[in-house]
Amino acid sequence: MARMIVLALLMLCLAAPAGGAVRFADWSAESFPGLMAEAATGERFIMVVITQPDWCPGCIELDRKLLRNPAATDVAALTRDWVVLEVMGYDEPDAGFLAAQGVGFLGTPTTLLLQPRAGDRRLGDARQVAAVVGFPDDYLERLERAANGFDAIGAAQARVREQNDVQSLRDLALAYLAAGDAGAARRVYQSLLLREELSPEQRREIALESLVQPTQRVEKDHRRALLELDAWVEAFPDGRESPDYVYARVWSMLALGEHDAAMALIRSFYLDSEEPGRVASYLYLAFRDPSDLLLEDAESRARAAILRFPDQEARFQAAHGRILRRQGRFDEAEQAFGRAVQAAGEDDPNYGTYLGQLEFVRNERAALAD
Repeated sequence: MARMIVLALLMLCLAAPAGGAVRFADWSAESFPGLMAEAATGERFIMVVITQPDWCPGCIELDRKLLRNPAATDVAALTRDWVVLEVMGYDEPDAGFLAAQGVGFLGTPTTLLLQPRAGDRRLGDARQVAAVVGFPDDYLERLERAANGFDAIGAAQARVREQNDVQSLRDLALAYLAAGDAGAARRVYQSLLLREELSPEQRREIALESLVQPTQRVEKDHRRALLELDAWVEAFPDGRESPDYVYARVWSMLALGEHDAAMALIRSFYLDSEEPGRVASYLYLAFRDPSDLLLEDAESRARAAILRFPDQEARFQAAHGRILRRQGRFDEAEQAFGRAVQAAGEDDPNYGTYLGQLEFVRNERAALAD
């Protein structure tokens, strides 16, 4: 309950315009139906920004450069008459709200532009006009084109007709996934995997993408995901040590509550690894773990990694901060993010991310204090 209160207070804090470029709506699960009806009556767009600015670099960059940048007047003008919601993709109660609303997303940040009609009760009922995954250079242009009637899937289909190559088919599959249409994406992937020009490495990579993206990320059908992962590794036995395969398998096991099987795979692949990349991947997995099973162990391993990999101190200080924040230890999280900023320095390409994490947890502490 305390966690829900903190997040609710934080969302109120973030919703305040404070001179920001975009005016975010003050919303809750209870007040949302009124916003939905208001948008439908006024034929207004609803823009849903699915974010996670405590760790997601693209989310932090999107906020700092555009959505919360007072100098970004173009986006303020474009969204002036829209209902704009900011929703935490992986934190409760927001994640539960998205699920109840029938909204799937590929990752954070994802920006959905929706056009509700009279009688629509959920976001998932509204017509999806656009989906922008990440923070591409043409983010604002994509929103403008969509608001003016541009059809991203139609454009991707046209490129397939013109080029009929691997990249155009992959782009079409991703366009369907961004729109939440897992079935159409699967059909495109099936066509793509028949292409003779694919190298063995490409075929293996695309085959894994073709099941993880629609099944696990869009539909969140973790039982089916495990069955499909079994079939994939049978077809590509050399992929058993693939980090993407292992991560996907562990994630579905954790989501299904199969903790013993998940821990066996975690121990064999992640724990005591001498590769900093594997350690970082485990810490990220633990931070996002829906069961909270790994948090305590990961917190101690993050502290150890800071000493074990001194040349990557900033990376592991930030990982430690994320886990501390997830545990509700906001004071310690702020200190860890502060150390990450100090260790990185302004020349580090991740400096803005670490700074954004520090600002985010400070906002959380301020909301809690109020």
